[in-house]
Amino acid sequence: MPTALHTRCSRTFRITALAIAISLGTSSCATVDNFAKNNSANINCMAGGAAGAAAGVALAILTQQNDKAIIGSAVVGAATGCGIALMYKDRLNKLEQLAREENLKMQLETLQTSGSTPSAAPEDAGIVAQIEDQGMFPVGSSTLSSDGQRQVRKLASAFATQSDQPQNSAILVVGHTDATGSAQGNQQLSERRARAVASILVEQGIARERMYFQGAGASRPIADNSDSLQRGKNRRVEIVEVNDRNTLVKRVNAEQNNPKYLAHGTSTEAATPVSSKASTSSASTKPATSKGTAVAKSTSSTSSSSSAAARVHKGNVIDFGGQPAIVSNWTLGQAITPKSGGFAIISTANAADIPMSSCESDKPRQSGEVFNLASGKALETHTTTDYLPGYNNRVWAQTVNGHLVTISPVSILRDAAAVDRQPFVEVVQNYDAGNRKAQVKANAIANTYEGEDRVLYRVFVTNPQEPVSCLDVVFSKGNSQATDGMLFYPKSNGEAYSARFIPVRT
Repeated sequence: MPTALHTRCSRTFRITALAIAISLGTSSCATVDNFAKNNSANINCMAGGAAGAAAGVALAILTQQNDKAIIGSAVVGAATGCGIALMYKDRLNKLEQLAREENLKMQLETLQTSGSTPSAAPEDAGIVAQIEDQGMFPVGSSTLSSDGQRQVRKLASAFATQSDQPQNSAILVVGHTDATGSAQGNQQLSERRARAVASILVEQGIARERMYFQGAGASRPIADNSDSLQRGKNRRVEIVEVNDRNTLVKRVNAEQNNPKYLAHGTSTEAATPVSSKASTSSASTKPATSKGTAVAKSTSSTSSSSSAAARVHKGNVIDFGGQPAIVSNWTLGQAITPKSGGFAIISTANAADIPMSSCESDKPRQSGEVFNLASGKALETHTTTDYLPGYNNRVWAQTVNGHLVTISPVSILRDAAAVDRQPFVEVVQNYDAGNRKAQVKANAIANTYEGEDRVLYRVFVTNPQEPVSCLDVVFSKGNSQATDGMLFYPKSNGEAYSARFIPVRT
């Protein structure tokens, strides 16, 4: 009996100690918050303090420390969580001031991760600063201009305060370009630019081991590439600071196939002519999306005519029984709802609310690996090579207006729904009439966009003279089934048509 009573009292004391420790942690956090500039920082600080206190206590209990040590661990944990919230607030204040001083176009966001339980408050995980390249780099160059060097050094100063750098924090510099030029060339240029910026951050006092860089090329557009007045917004440098390396891996995977980047395509062509009658108009029109994205208009009939001439399809033409893509209502992207959990970026719209463009207004996207500046080694972002169930290099096919269209292999990894093997597209013309000889076997490039329960699998045929130009297929992640899809193909005059295509696994 005495032993049982002692155990019960000991447990009670430990719970009480936890409650007191959290109270002490958040109280000291509130005192520090007197120096903060707004209530949001106070809330984040208190949430971070509570989360830090809980983490400190959990570690102390797991390591079987005494009650005094448990209280101490909670207070230290609370102070750490509070300190991180205030550190990021300080970073944002410095960056806002710098943007005003240098007249920079800068977008600032706060990264948060879901709490440890469904009812827990989100926890601060980092910040993102995207700086538009307004002469930071000369065209086609990875050497910073004199203005660019000054601006990057000032940016570095916002991240280089030694006293508030978490020991395990990581900083990632991502280079972005517009879509002019080749996807491979843009990726390589953006990678060199990201490395140049990361090197200057190191010169200003940030540990080289903390620095990572990546070239995303034109794969993550935030503006319309087909509008010469808008595409410059895509030329930017992104600096991300996160709590630790594990959080960095989560951030990289979350961005790799993020459906929010479907809002804009990577095609620089302003329009698809719809008919000889429509081409007499001086205005050129882009294929409609679910929200009707606006595009720049052609300035003369001469440019419209030359564009139409460039689109003439000289290869084999197959009638898939569709309609002009310009009148199709492409809504497949609306099925790709954002993933729950993981990262929440403050003030960013949900993917379901974003107008999205079809593959016909897009091109293959290429993003590079993330490298550590100190070691030169690539960051390991995939913990497994397992496939999503049913997408382990299988053949998917369906007839469209009597013609058999096959995608093989469909190869989608479980981690971030990444493409493992690139497919080819095969067409057997007049399959329903008894023909079994494939007329087309075309190489292709696939991109994926991952949502909570579905994946958009986007396939581009590499040869523009093939009878199929691209395909969009929505796959379910849970039951190995295509739920929707669309095939795009050219007429002889270059006009783009689309037909419904929902393949089945064979």
